[in-house]
Amino acid sequence: MEIRQLRSFRAVVREGSFTAAAKKLHMTQPAVSLHIKALEEELGARLLDRDGRGVRLTPAGTTLLEAADAALAHLQEAARRIEEQQAPERGTVVLACGDTVALHLLPPVLTRFRKLHPQAEIQVRNDGSRAILDLLLNREADVGVVTRPPWLDPELWSRILIEDPLVLVLPKKHPLTAKKRVTLRDLQGEAAVMLAKPAETRALIDRSLRAAGVELTVVMESGNLEVVKAYVAGALGLSIVPEMCLTAAERRRVEVRSLPGTLPARRIAVVRRKDRSPGLLTAGLLKLMAEQFAAQSG
Repeated sequence: MEIRQLRSFRAVVREGSFTAAAKKLHMTQPAVSLHIKALEEELGARLLDRDGRGVRLTPAGTTLLEAADAALAHLQEAARRIEEQQAPERGTVVLACGDTVALHLLPPVLTRFRKLHPQAEIQVRNDGSRAILDLLLNREADVGVVTRPPWLDPELWSRILIEDPLVLVLPKKHPLTAKKRVTLRDLQGEAAVMLAKPAETRALIDRSLRAAGVELTVVMESGNLEVVKAYVAGALGLSIVPEMCLTAAERRRVEVRSLPGTLPARRIAVVRRKDRSPGLLTAGLLKLMAEQFAAQSG
């Protein structure tokens, strides 16, 4: 049983087809097929069932996938540690985060990191919280910064860095701007521009609205908060957004109202795998982020 065969097998399962796996691995499809055939012959069991919709794991395949994941993870971790031992300042850290963190909190962290570790490389992957957690579980990122969901996989370690309030943003001439105090119930039926599902921040907002018995008329959704804010400023509708994402210039173009006691703050957390001890560079990045978020909240 060879490592490359296990990698091919896992890629077929993850990608759902031999063609997609071959593309992912930069191999030919026949080569991937030969790897799977060799594994099945060596183990004396069928690993995959093939049909018009793709591939499905057999019971034997499920058992092998668990073992392959564990074995490849240990090999990857060993390679990372050896690389750090040989050249601790020349490694690479993969950081996954969302738009708000990347735009409003990361720049000073990365500037300091580059000064402290000029020979290191840091790769930033921009994605939603749920996708980031998958990247961490699949060992495709070293550190993630996410809006913490209510439930976290037990394989992941997390620490809350900051609590970011959710605020109401209104177009300048919106009727609700005349009210001294706005509540969630005042939003019933209002036209709204919202962060698109399945973002964890949107899920948090939706849970709060449901609890209050309030339903918005969603006229537009976007996966990008910068787009959401621009359309609120253009009077397409109101929105509820993280306070962190509002710049001083944007606050002059919209009305911002707090909704105290009605919307919980979203919890921004740093996350990593429990079984992946941070090396010099990852530990340094975690320290810098903790310092930056502490300064931000203070």
